Amino acid sequence: MARGKTITHHCGHCNRESKMEVVGSVEENPERIWYRCTRCRHAILLDLVQWKKEQEDAKKKVERSQCMEYRPDITYSVGQAIFHSALDDMGRIVSKETTSDGAHAIVVSFEKLGERRLLESVADPEG
Repeated sequence: MARGKTITHHCGHCNRESKMEVVGSVEENPERIWYRCTRCRHAILLDLVQWKKEQEDAKKKVERSQCMEYRPDITYSVGQAIFHSALDDMGRIVSKETTSDGAHAIVVSFEKLGERRLLESVADPEG
């Protein structure tokens, strides 16, 4: 089978940013196309107009006023903008992961530092 067109998109099934390959299209609506995650093989129906808008929004520079202060005891969502005061950098959350010991982590694309993994939903040991 020949390789088709691929895009990068967040897979809700494996909860990661991964390559998606074209599986097929919807005849009534050419702007909606079926893609399959190359990691977990889960298929999703994607609206290309909405996807392009999300890609443009992700490329926009993050402003400090839009950012939430990073704290390890908070749960975050993909696409959210955060500011890490210890690293003195802002970034967007690109995916969520579970670490080998079962803890929850977020993958953040920082403006200066690049991609970093940070813990989330960590219970406060004193409280």
